[in-house]
Amino acid sequence: MISDVSTLKLRKIFNFFGFGQRPSILKDSDLKSFQKVFNERLKKHLHDKSSGYARLADESLAIDAINHFADLVNHGGKRVRPYMCFLAYHTEGGINHENIFKVGIGLELFHAFALVHDDIMDGGKERHGMPTVHEYMQKKLDARRAEGMAILTGDLAFSWAGEVMSKHGNQKAQELYFKMNEETVAGQMLDVSLMLKDKVDSKTLTKKNELKTARYSFVNPMLIGAAQANSHNRDGMYTKLGLVLGQAFQIQDDLLDIVGDSKDIGKTPMLDIQDGQHTLVTQYVFEHAVPRDREILASLFGKPVDEAARKVLLRLFASSGAIKYAETEIAKLFTEAKSIIDHSEMKTLDKKKWMAFISLIDKRTS
Repeated sequence: MISDVSTLKLRKIFNFFGFGQRPSILKDSDLKSFQKVFNERLKKHLHDKSSGYARLADESLAIDAINHFADLVNHGGKRVRPYMCFLAYHTEGGINHENIFKVGIGLELFHAFALVHDDIMDGGKERHGMPTVHEYMQKKLDARRAEGMAILTGDLAFSWAGEVMSKHGNQKAQELYFKMNEETVAGQMLDVSLMLKDKVDSKTLTKKNELKTARYSFVNPMLIGAAQANSHNRDGMYTKLGLVLGQAFQIQDDLLDIVGDSKDIGKTPMLDIQDGQHTLVTQYVFEHAVPRDREILASLFGKPVDEAARKVLLRLFASSGAIKYAETEIAKLFTEAKSIIDHSEMKTLDKKKWMAFISLIDKRTS
């Protein structure tokens, strides 16, 4: 029996001499080039699955919900997770781009499922500047049934994601994928339970961010990409990098929820405050702000935020130093991420691609 290591060595020898190589479907492997090719394949996959489901369900409301879901997925999204998967696969010598794009579709469908359910739990009304699935269905159904239809739509997306991974992921990639399922749900359950608490500690917040964001959005997509290339030499590095990027990404989200404009972020701002979600930004106020500011935040926490309350909160987060603290933490984490890449054993060209991606995420405004 040939080991995975031997298989990888043989494949690299074959690649060196040009044997068995498939023509690349990407001339460049930057995010923008990736998005263009990936979005075409994702759109076709969604069309095929939606059309097949329409023939099966043959019910206008169900079809309407699925079609709106597909429109939402196609309309926006940075495709960070499939790109992380692709970039790790490419870095580890993977050459079957069609296969890794299919695996990426599985990851993006899982992400889409998670967002549909997350929007229901958070009461989100907009996603990518469009009505969320449950909000859209309320035009046709009462609130409870609209949420039920949205839950089922998310369930279907989850099923489609698993189908793709089962067909196109190798054994190790599938193991990582199903473990990611459990970690993501655990993180979301922790998130929901923390909303019931007046106070949380920083260690618990970090754990939540690791499970809900870092492992699901960065660590596991990278590890799955490497696994598809039958390479595990840099798993430790990918894990460390993913945890750092994930924490930075989550703090960015927490900050954008406060200072972002709905037109830029594509969703309702201050939702975290309304839902009583503890974040690094709110934690800073509760731990370091003057008593009066802590009292004001506590009085508005978990309650609807109108324009007047939003102005009060913006002043509070700025004057307390919470915004500056978050910005400093984000900068430190991205610097650490770049250092991890710089000190890795990657080829120079691969390092440049990773550095370009990190810089792009660092500058994001949505």
